[in-house]
Amino acid sequence: MALAAPRRNIARLAEGRASYRVAAAAVCIQTGLAMLAAGYVRPAAAGAGATTPLKAAAAATCQVVGVFVDGATGGDADGDVRVEVQAGVWNFGNSAGADALTVADIGRPCFVVDDETVARRSADQTRPIAGVVENVDADGVWVKVGPLGLGKRIVAVPFFINQTDLLAGTSAELVAPVAGEIVGLNTIVQIAVTTGGPITVSVGTTPVAGLTVTVPDAATKGSILADAPTAGDASAVVTAGSRIQVTPDAAFSTAGAVSGSVLIAY
Repeated sequence: MALAAPRRNIARLAEGRASYRVAAAAVCIQTGLAMLAAGYVRPAAAGAGATTPLKAAAAATCQVVGVFVDGATGGDADGDVRVEVQAGVWNFGNSAGADALTVADIGRPCFVVDDETVARRSADQTRPIAGVVENVDADGVWVKVGPLGLGKRIVAVPFFINQTDLLAGTSAELVAPVAGEIVGLNTIVQIAVTTGGPITVSVGTTPVAGLTVTVPDAATKGSILADAPTAGDASAVVTAGSRIQVTPDAAFSTAGAVSGSVLIAY
């Protein structure tokens, strides 16, 4: 649940403070996750709609920069108010179910749910990266947050599977540009799919555990699907120059084409 008031107990394991301009009318609560979007800071949030700052297509352009040192409310125009934000390692609420983070996620990126909560998955790219998981314990999730360069980075390796290859089950062949760990698969339908099926990722010829998106029958152009692999599994590790295969299942038939990207943390 998003913050409604400052937390009484906050914990900090690292330093790093900066002043940012606040987005118009944004209500920034002390200790809440602070996110830059279009040059102005606001409470971190995810999803699309009238009450949230993000859409799936724009999530990657937003950046979590720390937590609010003090509370502040934006003025009538962007930048009328400034607020102090502190980077470092902070404790946040954990998500539930498939989005819950565990100790197996230490060293991996996590994603924004709201200004108090983080998750393991990106929810079809609608959640920006919150930071890197440092620990998970009874108090919640300890996350390293701050400006770009604090912790791991994510590189997206794009792919495209045309209609002929999709229907033939022919894999897209990629080369890992860095050494790291595959942390996600994002897929978008380019040509409407008649009969769908699963798309998997392999390093060399070894499938990445738990990493599959299933394109449904009658999926329309622009449909977005995403998944993350099994946390901490060795099958997701790549070296620079590793072969990566993105393979459609033989179930695909009649029509369709897809594109997307494989996400590597390094």
